[in-house]
Amino acid sequence: MATLDIHCHFFPQAFLDAARRPNSLRARIERRDDGREHLVCAGNFDHPLTPDFYAAAQMIADMDRTGIDLAAISSAPPTLSYWAEPEAARALAPKLNDSIAERVAAHPDRFLGLATVPLQDIDASIQEARRAVRELRLHGFMIGSNVGGKNLNHPDYFPFFETVAGLGVPLFIHPYIPAGEERMQDYYLHNLLGMVAETGLAIASMIYGGILERLPTLKVVFAHAGGVFPYIVGRMDHGYRVRQVECTAAIPHPPSHYLRQVHFDCMSFNHRALRYLVDQVGADRVLLGSDYPFDMGPIGGPAAEVQANPLLSAAEKEQICAGTAAALFAPAP
Repeated sequence: MATLDIHCHFFPQAFLDAARRPNSLRARIERRDDGREHLVCAGNFDHPLTPDFYAAAQMIADMDRTGIDLAAISSAPPTLSYWAEPEAARALAPKLNDSIAERVAAHPDRFLGLATVPLQDIDASIQEARRAVRELRLHGFMIGSNVGGKNLNHPDYFPFFETVAGLGVPLFIHPYIPAGEERMQDYYLHNLLGMVAETGLAIASMIYGGILERLPTLKVVFAHAGGVFPYIVGRMDHGYRVRQVECTAAIPHPPSHYLRQVHFDCMSFNHRALRYLVDQVGADRVLLGSDYPFDMGPIGGPAAEVQANPLLSAAEKEQICAGTAAALFAPAP
């Protein structure tokens, strides 16, 4: 089976073009004193604009170098643009999805496509979701972990989740602009700690909010090995038992019941942490994630990191590297 990376980003040309013009996307391209261009975006994002950000040839070369056969590509989190004016977000999302579809069509043996939607407008998101799957033939979606500070259990977003469940494709949830980021500006903590805490908040919100209970067929994948959530699930279950007013209103089971209903990428950066995650949810719920092209991905690539884990069996390594993704993206019968 082919190795597949669920967590692989790029910046479509449509976004880079928009960043060169006045916009409400909070994105701009600056030329620094050393002559290099930097992309500066909402969410403390400031990176040199190197070819791995936008060039398919560079992405494929890097996949070959790290042993990745297929990548489920998504427009990078700074392009989500939930903070933009609704009209600008509605105009941008189809252009990003067209770019994703073009890259997939040009390299169908290397890429699957995860579409984006303008979640500040749910009706537009549902319309674009249907177009992305039915017309562009994209393979799923990537969304952020919150929309302007509103958690994913907010009633506004349920019709979108219902639409995705009906389309039968995976939904990859990536943290961005984490809660409390204003207190995490030192030591790169807004990313090192904030992103994994934000993922935990997204999982807790979706479970306690009853989204997974109401939509048991929704295929959800969480980034960064589930963030903090798998490692504090005992505390979540304890809350379910003792805080019955707050924690049981929308779900008839403790939070741990729903962990087998979702998927996670493997990016824990620790052999024992990944072993724990597999023990919690099963290797058939874990798949590769590189966070390409950013430096917070596994050095040497996720497949090498999984294969080097002495606490995983050969069968578990094969499942994580290939089998889980093959099942997740299998066409509906």
